[in-house]
Parts: sequence; C-alpha cells; structure tokens
Amino acid sequence: MKKFSILLFIAGVIVTIGLIIYYKSVVNVVDSDSMTISPNGDMVAKWPIFVGIIMVFVGGVFFYVSKYGKKVD
Repeated sequence: MKKFSILLFIAGVIVTIGLIIYYKSVVNVVDSDSMTISPNGDMVAKWPIFVGIIMVFVGGVFFYVSKYGKKVD
C-alpha cells in the first residue's frame, strides 16, 4: 500500500506539472467559452488541472493511512 501511494503521489505531481506546461487555455471568441489548445495549435480534450491535484491528495491519504492507521488483527 505504501509503494502504491508513493507511486500515485509521484504520478499526480508529474500529471499536474505536465498539464501546467503542455496545455494552455484560451477563450473561444465565437462561443465565449474556454478551450484547451495543444502547443501545435490543435484543440484538444481539456484535462482539468485538479486531476493531478486529486491524485496527489489520494496518494497522500493512502500513505497516511498505511503508515499511521490501526491494523486489524
């Protein structure tokens, strides 16, 4: 459980940093709605940044529970 939580935490940090660097939001003039543009200019499916933050949070909770939680006999 500890290994999985550490892996989830690291993956969450990588996903968060990747989403910050790779994707940028721009306002669509026609729809007045935000869309996500990849570096080469194509419109892509939007991955909200909170996906990475949720992964970090869940990894932290799993690590805390596995380290400090009571074991059932």
